[in-house]
Amino acid sequence: MTENPQPLTQAQDHDRRIGRLEGIAEQLDRRLDSIERAVVEQGRQINARIDALEQRQSAQFRWLIGIQITTLIAIGSLLLSILNKLPG
Repeated sequence: MTENPQPLTQAQDHDRRIGRLEGIAEQLDRRLDSIERAVVEQGRQINARIDALEQRQSAQFRWLIGIQITTLIAIGSLLLSILNKLPG
């Protein structure tokens, strides 16, 4: 003769449900921690790329200023040369 399992009391049912909810909450906590770590890592990677771009932009800006100054000196020298050749 098999025994029928005794029905759960209301308190036992609540305990079982609470235990299940606690397990779900722990699982969600682990998932959120994982997502947070991924977001932080992405932020670090983005910051590193921005820093590299800023360095590259600074180097290119220095080249641009150097070329402009060289051009200004060349034009100034040309004008002085022309003015020296004018009679007068």
